[in-house]
Amino acid sequence: MTNILTISKNINLLNEISALLDEYQLQHCSFIYKNEDETINFIKENNFDIVLADSEIEEYTILLKKIKNIDLENNIFTLLLYDKDNFNNINNDSTGFIDAFIQKPVLKNILISTVNSYLKIKKNIDKFKSDNKELNKSLYQLDVLYNTSSQLSGNLDGEKVYEIMFETLEKTLSFNTAAALMYCTPNKYNKTDSNRLIIHSLKKPENNVLEILKEKLIQHAKEYNNTDSSLLNTSNITTEEHIKPSYQNEEYDIKLLSYDKLAAPIRVKDKTFGVILIYRNKPFAKEDVVCFQSIVHQVASYLRAIRLYDEIKNANVELKKLERIKSEFVSIVSHELRTPLTPINLSLNFLSNEESSPNAKKAVDMAKRNVTRLTGIIEDLLDLSRIETGKFSFDYKKYNIKASLDLAYKTFEGQAKGKNIEFSVTQDENLPDIYADPKRIDQILTNITNNAMKFTPNGGKITINATTINADDVKNQNLIDPIEIPKGEYIHISIKDTGLGIKDGDIYKIFNKFSQIENSLTRNAGGIGLGLTITKNFIDAHLGSVWVISEENKGSDFNIIIPVFSDVKAFSISLNESKKTTDTTSLITMESNKDLTDFINILKEENIIKTLKNSNEILYTKNNSFIYKIYFKNLQKSALDFITAQIKEKINLYINSPIGQSYDIVLEKDVFNKEDEIHPL
Repeated sequence: MTNILTISKNINLLNEISALLDEYQLQHCSFIYKNEDETINFIKENNFDIVLADSEIEEYTILLKKIKNIDLENNIFTLLLYDKDNFNNINNDSTGFIDAFIQKPVLKNILISTVNSYLKIKKNIDKFKSDNKELNKSLYQLDVLYNTSSQLSGNLDGEKVYEIMFETLEKTLSFNTAAALMYCTPNKYNKTDSNRLIIHSLKKPENNVLEILKEKLIQHAKEYNNTDSSLLNTSNITTEEHIKPSYQNEEYDIKLLSYDKLAAPIRVKDKTFGVILIYRNKPFAKEDVVCFQSIVHQVASYLRAIRLYDEIKNANVELKKLERIKSEFVSIVSHELRTPLTPINLSLNFLSNEESSPNAKKAVDMAKRNVTRLTGIIEDLLDLSRIETGKFSFDYKKYNIKASLDLAYKTFEGQAKGKNIEFSVTQDENLPDIYADPKRIDQILTNITNNAMKFTPNGGKITINATTINADDVKNQNLIDPIEIPKGEYIHISIKDTGLGIKDGDIYKIFNKFSQIENSLTRNAGGIGLGLTITKNFIDAHLGSVWVISEENKGSDFNIIIPVFSDVKAFSISLNESKKTTDTTSLITMESNKDLTDFINILKEENIIKTLKNSNEILYTKNNSFIYKIYFKNLQKSALDFITAQIKEKINLYINSPIGQSYDIVLEKDVFNKEDEIHPL
């Protein structure tokens, strides 16, 4: 490469400069100046670092300015050769385009030292520009990698991951063609055995080039010692091509394969998803290799996460299917077991009333006890099956828990006396009402008290106590699967015994299905471990919670909370028969002590009210209650029934739970009095 150019009309000067530069083996070139355009064109066609211009050239200032502007990125240093007598005549404006001045006659040491200095400066500037360019490129690649990570984060779509990979490689490495062979491993969830060749390219590769790319990718797969490579062949690979629209009519021939290339397995740890190969008509730098490997590894990590997610998702589907089959099986078997128990029990009752020997009566009584026990087990299985399939129904109503406490005492009083257990039930006076299914509350108390009776030895003590407790007193308890405890009051029931007790690590296990703490007393007590599971589900269904305080060999204290019925928050559902108030008018009235505005707006947004013609409405307050009335003109009774049914359905959706919170819908004949306060809708 010629570094130095000397321009002059004086051939002797050109020869003199040339001889001096030759002596120091500096690359150079001489040019006899004729005109400005010819000189500029010559410089553009060649690559010079330094230009020595003779001041005898006319308009040398303009010439040097144009030389400086030829390539602003690769700066050319300009040195002016001048006569001592003419130095004062040098145009001051030219100093901005002249880097150095060398006096004629030219002294060897001055010329060489000046030229070498600017060659070193040029070299340092070029290195700085190169380093800066590489730095900018690295920063750009890092920025793209960061954005790629953001795009991939949380992405569970494999196709999207491939798309992001090719897009990132194109931004950072500017490839001509990228070919990725993606393995598709058949499994129980994915039966396909077709591997995919995905091509992203500026131009479409010719068919013979595509076949060679397949062979190369298969070869790379074998080089990477991939376990799936033995399954690869060109016949089981489908091709997907993504060509730039502007190059649709152009093709890459065999020359593409002579471009610089990078190849890598798309692999993380022991999991390989494929192989990628990219070609570029410019050489790849070391930084490009690092960037390429980083992108491929990053993509492989996300593909592995997606694969694991899909496996877990498919496994969960399979587990749910098995769980459903199991529940259905348990339900069917339980029903089939219960069917013959009824006539068996009747037969045993008949035999117990007949005259027979003492041994026969004893055998009948034992059979009856076992039938009762088996019936209880079957009922537990049926309850669990209904709960798991969502078919368990609750009959909620406002009632006082005192009735359930009395029943619990009567149920276990005899059993306690038989074991000489001190058994008592206490409660606060004037316990507030709850909104619950009394039958299920009875079952909750029965299951826990029955456990206490089983595991409390003779001469022990069992107490049931019911009080009112505030939500703030619950928040510090170790709740089993804690619910979000809202503000307000709860009925707190404590069932405390002096029995076997439970280890700290086992407390959470006792509410699991078919779970029993293994010890000799547990085996003697029997049971299949469903009572507390069903109890926990019933407590959850009442928006309640449970915690257990226990110490091994000293006893357990089961604590249950059920929300108190609140007249401020709760309303009883009472949808009376829809009917016309007159021959032409139908009326629906909703009344509560809670503002109905939001609920009415929901009815309007759903077009339950809004679309009806000839309807009038009024919302007002009376005796601290909100009352909403809507009048329908010429409305058939069937339509009125339909509307009230829709409103009732919306009530169930609008309120978070059917427990303790609903609206009272009543049909009325009267309208409203003038003294009633109108409440704006």
